[in-house]
Amino acid sequence: MSLLPASKLVLKDRTGQTLERCEDGDLFHDYVLGQYTPLAPHTNKLRSVNLLYRSFAECGVSSEGTHLVHHVRNALGPFRTVWGIKTLAGKITGWEFYFYDFARTHADLSISRMCGVLAPLLTVDCAVSRELPWHMWSVEFSPQHLQKKATSAVDIYIDMRSYKAHGSTLAFENVYTFHDSRKDIDAVLHRLRSSVHFDDARDNLGALIPPWLFRCGRMCVANKRRADGLYFSRIATPAAQRFVAERAFPESVVRFFAEHRGELDHLLWDVGFDFVGDTEPLVITKASIYGSF
Repeated sequence: MSLLPASKLVLKDRTGQTLERCEDGDLFHDYVLGQYTPLAPHTNKLRSVNLLYRSFAECGVSSEGTHLVHHVRNALGPFRTVWGIKTLAGKITGWEFYFYDFARTHADLSISRMCGVLAPLLTVDCAVSRELPWHMWSVEFSPQHLQKKATSAVDIYIDMRSYKAHGSTLAFENVYTFHDSRKDIDAVLHRLRSSVHFDDARDNLGALIPPWLFRCGRMCVANKRRADGLYFSRIATPAAQRFVAERAFPESVVRFFAEHRGELDHLLWDVGFDFVGDTEPLVITKASIYGSF
């Protein structure tokens, strides 16, 4: 199992994008780093990270973004990092890398160590003075961050809550709950109907949970400072393709699924969106899609 893809597995598609292909021993994870069995034979098909590379190219930071992926993978080894692509109003606003250590047994994932690892490529400002009982943390970045024109903060996740750490300051970000999409659907509906952004007399729950997303592994409901959010884990590639199209991801990202449909059928994806509706009818705002490398 190679830390970086073997040269025989790195090819280019017709757009000139470098493609990484799966090896026999590849591992597959959802957005909480839970391992899953691929849906179909995977050897020599595409890794999900290729969509991330396409998004870097869309934003004109292909070299910087690809270098960051390789840098992190060299530091941690393969199949330990979750990535997310964030969009708003049809444009990619940035990305996020997530690092999980539920049992707190991996010293190499400490925030201080990883901030040092990232330092040559991302400037991260996190100086929390004491060790916190986190189970995951993440760093969000934009094209400006990749070009070293801005400083990134760190999001720290503790017991179903998250806090943004900028310097030595911690600010509450959100609280979230996970649910089985079938067994816990009443709890999901209760959480959504209790949202300040949802009006049962005005809004349609079907806009938030369409049938083609309901067939997922688990759902997550999040209450944030300026919006609420809903996430769907482990959806198949056709549903992911429909999601990026309906949520108006850039055309190059939507086209990626059409160009490589036959080489993505082994993968599961995770998606999510924020919604607001406190002063007007419900509107879906930020949308995201997740994979791992």
